[in-house]
This record gives sequence, structure tokens and C-alpha cells, in this order.
Amino acid sequence: MSRPVGVTASAVVAILGSIFTLVFSALAVGSLFMETTQPQPPNSAPFVVAGALIFVVFACIGFWTSVGLFRLRPWARSAILVFAAFLAAGSILTLLMTMAVPMPADMSPATAHSVRRGMAVIFGIPFLIAIWWLIQFNTQSTKAAFASSIAGPASATPMSITIIALAFILGGLSCLFAILSRVPAFLFGASFNGWTAGVIYAVFAAVSLFIGKGLLDLREEARILAIGWCGFWLVHGSLVTLVPPLRQRMFELQRAMLQNQKPPTPFDLGLLANVSFALTVIMIAAAIWFLIRNRVAFVGTENT
Repeated sequence: MSRPVGVTASAVVAILGSIFTLVFSALAVGSLFMETTQPQPPNSAPFVVAGALIFVVFACIGFWTSVGLFRLRPWARSAILVFAAFLAAGSILTLLMTMAVPMPADMSPATAHSVRRGMAVIFGIPFLIAIWWLIQFNTQSTKAAFASSIAGPASATPMSITIIALAFILGGLSCLFAILSRVPAFLFGASFNGWTAGVIYAVFAAVSLFIGKGLLDLREEARILAIGWCGFWLVHGSLVTLVPPLRQRMFELQRAMLQNQKPPTPFDLGLLANVSFALTVIMIAAAIWFLIRNRVAFVGTENT
């Protein structure tokens, strides 16, 4: 079966996006060696390098997926659907977060309006591309094109479980980067620094990676642990956001982390916390719902 035009266009867009990601990674690392009038925030180099490496990995995966799309490989269709889901969620989350940030007081209303429109375009384009991919790769013609080139058995893992598993894996990896950048840990109103924070992040990373791998293997204990882990963070987020003393401690830690930025970042911490909490509740509730809804897929692996 011939390759649909939408699939070819998607592969081209993925290649262009991968090239842009590589260029962005190079510029990020290069900025560490540029002379600036403002000093770099402390301990920023490991964080920048780690972030650049993540983007390089994403770019390589993008190139690899694009080749698979050109060859109509079924795994490539699954990969781009997973990526589209993350891209859509990440774009809308970042857009809402950015819109919650107030403009500097010395900025004119016209300039502030232009800046916000620019932000909407910057984050709106990836969101629209993600929606396009989610629709394109779920059409009957596209499914038939990829089905005609199946070279092996189809995966038994539901797409929603794959997305949740990858979210856990990415969360675990982000904990490892938090260790490298020496980010303080905040847990139920208490902040931790140094090796204590590293131990906490290491435990979080181990649990998240274990759950992610277990979900991909359709292991029942991983599903149960994933539901419990989601519930744990839902309780933590609720307490930190809704209990005034804990909320204030969170703001104090955020201000301490932002005070080294010059000029200071004009975050409205209260609005930002409320938006973050609302989106977190939605995503955790959706994850728990899919984990319960797809429990039948795990039945055959309970005793393996």
C-alpha cells in the first residue's frame, strides 16, 4: 500500500523538528562559553549540559522515527502517537504556565500584548502539530498503510499504558538530572539540600523507573504501585497547595531559588501554583482512570 501524503509530511516535519532540537542543544551548551554582562546562576552548567543531552537524545529518536515513518513501520506510528500526546500536553501546560507569568511593570500594555501573542504562537504551533499527528495517525487509511507492512506481532500494551509508562520513565530521568543540578527537594513542607536531597531524588527515580518498566511489561504489581504512586503525589500536591503553612514554605523555597536570577523572574507564585495543581490533578486522575480501565491487559501477567 502506498504511503499517505500526511504520513510523508509528518516525517518531514519530524526531521525538521529534530534538526531544530540539535541546533537548540548546541546553542544552549555554547551559551556557557559566551561572555555576558550578567553572571550565570550558580550550578547552572550541569543542568544546561544535562538538558542539552536530553534534547540530543530526543532529536536522535526523532530522526529514527522519521525513517520508520517513511518505511511505514508500525512501531514508528506508535512512537509518533506517544510523542504527539506528550507534545500536546507539554505545549498546553507550558502555554498556560507562561500566560500566568505577569509582564514586568515597566512594560507597556501594547508590548505586553505582543509578547503574549508571540508566546501563544511559539507554543501553539507545536500543540497544533501534535493534534494533527494524533488525528492523522488514527485515521483508517493511515492504520491500513502501516498494517500492510507489519513485520512482527503487534504490541499487546494499550497505547494509554505506554504513554503513562513513558511519563514515569521521563519523571525518573528528571530526578537524576535534579541530582546533577543539586536542586533542593521539597516534601510535605520540608526542604532538603545536599546529599539528603540526592537520596530523596534517587529513591524517586528508582520507583518511577521501576513502575515505567513494569507497565511496559504489563506487570500487575507495577500497575498497583503506579496507582499508589499517583495517589501519593496527589495527596502531596493537595496538601502543599491547599494548606497555608505548607504553601508558604513552598513559596519561600521558590523565591530562594529565583533570587539569584538577574533580573529576578516576575512569577506570580500563587497563580502559578494554582494552575500547576489544577493541571496535575487532571493528569493524575486521567492516569489512574486509564490504569484501572486497562486492568484486563495485566491479568495474564499476574503470576509471571
